[in-house]
Amino acid sequence: MTDIQYAFTHFLRMFVVVTVIAVGYGYLLGSILTTRRPGFILQLLSLVGLSAVFSFLLFRSDSMWSGLPEVSQAILFGMFTATVMFYMFSLLIRAFVRFISQ
Repeated sequence: MTDIQYAFTHFLRMFVVVTVIAVGYGYLLGSILTTRRPGFILQLLSLVGLSAVFSFLLFRSDSMWSGLPEVSQAILFGMFTATVMFYMFSLLIRAFVRFISQ
């Protein structure tokens, strides 16, 4: 086996990815445990489903068929993309609702 040496930027990028995922899922799990509203459970299920879709799309890349597939990287970047998009649309909807209600 060959050892792969990663640069500091790769480690920093993965740290940001894992932090965004942990904060995004942690916020929803904390909200579910403290308020027990069905809306948060639905949000968590939609985030998990969106993460699965994006992970599958990233896993279907050309590297899957031409060599060693990067399963863990596909899962992490799929979850990261889904988390960022989910909270982006969540904040956009909240801002739109507050703008309409004024």
